[in-house]
Amino acid sequence: MCCFRRSCLRLLVALPLTLSVSWSCSGDEGGGAGVVWLTESDYEFTDLPDRNVAFLAPFVRADPVRDRVFIVDSPSFQVTAWGPDGSLIFAVGRRGGGPGEFMSPRDVLIGPDGAFSVLDGNGSRFAYFTANGELKESVQGPGTSVGYQGFRIALAWPDDGVHLGVPLIAPSVEVGTTGLTPLDHQPLLSVRRGEDGTWRDPDPVLWLDVGNRVRATHLPDDSWMYGGQAFSDADQVSFAQGTAVVMRQKGPPGVVDLIEVNADGDTLWHRQLQFEPRELSVRMIEEEVERLVDTRASDLASRVSRPRLREQLYESLYRPEHLPAAERFFLTASDEVWLRTHQVSDTLRVHHVVERGDMDGVPRRVLLPESFVITDATTTHVWGIWRDALDVPHVIGRKLVRRPG
Repeated sequence: MCCFRRSCLRLLVALPLTLSVSWSCSGDEGGGAGVVWLTESDYEFTDLPDRNVAFLAPFVRADPVRDRVFIVDSPSFQVTAWGPDGSLIFAVGRRGGGPGEFMSPRDVLIGPDGAFSVLDGNGSRFAYFTANGELKESVQGPGTSVGYQGFRIALAWPDDGVHLGVPLIAPSVEVGTTGLTPLDHQPLLSVRRGEDGTWRDPDPVLWLDVGNRVRATHLPDDSWMYGGQAFSDADQVSFAQGTAVVMRQKGPPGVVDLIEVNADGDTLWHRQLQFEPRELSVRMIEEEVERLVDTRASDLASRVSRPRLREQLYESLYRPEHLPAAERFFLTASDEVWLRTHQVSDTLRVHHVVERGDMDGVPRRVLLPESFVITDATTTHVWGIWRDALDVPHVIGRKLVRRPG
């Protein structure tokens, strides 16, 4: 049986190194280097087969007030809570559409009192639990009763009955391979009930520039293969209860804009960050193309030769002059915004951290092992997933350590 283990993670501890990243913040004239943090192995645990707890595609959310973490595992239709000693506190959920059952649990929202809710599917249902894991109620979301221009909508948690969300658009429709005009802009939507209790038509509160988000590769047999662009500068959005934070990178090279809006479209926070621009090198492009070829060549061997596949993937790859400053971003339990950059030194990935709502504080830099995929963070730890040589997922907690000097 696997359990929570201290200081046993088989990942490299980050070592001090010099990074050529500079900052200037909105309103600052010169900017300055942020504080650098390292991490060290602290916690690791996997599933518990003897307790019917399985990790297939785990996603971690931290509850620092009660010193526990929640693991959402959609393929096993389950949400579990764990203590720092490795004990399984409780497990909720099973497959189904009844009370306390899930069809596709996606995320957990933890309240100040420890009560939590589970987002099921794309917001078709929300299950509410006490801090001890007892089901209080399951509430149906708008589901298929609302849509936007023929598209279904992925919804976040409601705030006073109002949801924020985005339309679910197929890659083929987004890039226009179906013959329709490509959709370069998509709305951030507000969904609310009318006075008669029925769901009103969604209202756009902000428009997202999603150009260069999807890779569409035209194969010799006239079929299409889709995927995400590795060097995309498309807008990204992350949701909190009642608000959404948008990351934009289509301004000058190295510039990132973080914009938080509410369901009425009001801007609650806007922070602009300036990174040192980095050119996209030929080597980076070649490495990405080879990675894609290695991933898909065996599946497509009967349809396209490896050299031809390499050529087609190269043509479909978005290749900007400069690297986008951030690869992706996410909101954390520490009320911070973490930006995962494209910068890697050996096995260390560079992340930049700003406090949500802060206008001019100097960001931190956190160096994490390249093989570690972070999903949440507190003031003391980063939490995420690491897969071993057998592709078995491990839930990992790494302690934050400020680099001396």
